[in-house]
Amino acid sequence: MSGVEGLPRTPIRLEEGGLPEANLPSEGRFTGRSVSFTRTPASSSSSRREPVPSSAATELARLVEEYLTDSLAKGKSRGTVTYRRVYLGQLLGWLEEHAITRARLVTPRILAEYLAHLKAHGTGYNHREPSPLSVKTLVAEASVLRSFFAWLTARRVLLFNPAEDLELGDRTDPLPKPILTEAEVRALLSAPGTGTLGLRDRAILETLYSTGLRRAELCGLDLYDLDLANELVRVRAGKGGRDRIVPIGSWALAAIRRYVLDSRPELVARPKEPALFVAAVTRRRLNVKTLNFLVRKHTQAAGIEKRVTPHVLRHTCATHLLQNGADLRHVQAILGHASIATTQIYTRVAVEDLAAVHRRHHPRRKMKIP
Repeated sequence: MSGVEGLPRTPIRLEEGGLPEANLPSEGRFTGRSVSFTRTPASSSSSRREPVPSSAATELARLVEEYLTDSLAKGKSRGTVTYRRVYLGQLLGWLEEHAITRARLVTPRILAEYLAHLKAHGTGYNHREPSPLSVKTLVAEASVLRSFFAWLTARRVLLFNPAEDLELGDRTDPLPKPILTEAEVRALLSAPGTGTLGLRDRAILETLYSTGLRRAELCGLDLYDLDLANELVRVRAGKGGRDRIVPIGSWALAAIRRYVLDSRPELVARPKEPALFVAAVTRRRLNVKTLNFLVRKHTQAAGIEKRVTPHVLRHTCATHLLQNGADLRHVQAILGHASIATTQIYTRVAVEDLAAVHRRHHPRRKMKIP
């Protein structure tokens, strides 16, 4: 990796230990209030900390706000910006405790110590009890740090990115679990009844399994996003603000047709409601919370003991496509993955399944080695 000449570029690993005193300023505090993040101290204290009157104390918070505003302007979703705000708010709270008020005072060692602290103790923010963070969360935290400090470097606030070489030690990409079997999928799709909500829920479950849509993508579907003649669905402003066209199977289309003709007219509050899937209470567009609930309800009704979410149906769709011979690039396009590396996670699931089949059925496996 390129860097400023004369500066070490060796990877920084997470290790326990204190921050070097020589790298920290002797006074000054940072409130972090401008990122709208509330922190509960790990230990109680009778004295309240006074904010620093100096403008230096607000430099990092101001830069964070500029970074988040720029992220929105560049097309990042509000959900992405929200979790970036949370992660950077956690960083600012920790830097406050160590009296680090300026971006140029943040070094690779300091960021490594911060992630080591999260790994061991968690955050203790948002009025929650501190608890260690999972590797997945730490990876997300490190990704946000790299992005923010790369942005500062591009704007020449910093000479180099102190987060560029952060490492989280040995880790493997987690396999998407659980995956439903084809028999479990059939049981789940048959769980909804034939009433007004049953027809809606059957159409939702069929669509999730057929298309592999994300939760927000399904909730965002409008009637005119369906191309019945060509068996296609248009996903508008998916993750990363990208539109895409996704094929949808005949079973899902049949369920949608029946829902639209027999059930949806009883649910909508107005004839011109654009949303495809409508909630019974609000009589408007279905939200993610209701979607999660109905998937859990029908999972229990189907007698499936696995923890099933809409994202599990997305994982299941991808895995079943690969198991039945679909090309990896095609699955990438269907799921809307920006990188094929993300899609390749599912090949590991498919390979594990093939290995199990081989162990069970290959005749040579049943013969003893002399």
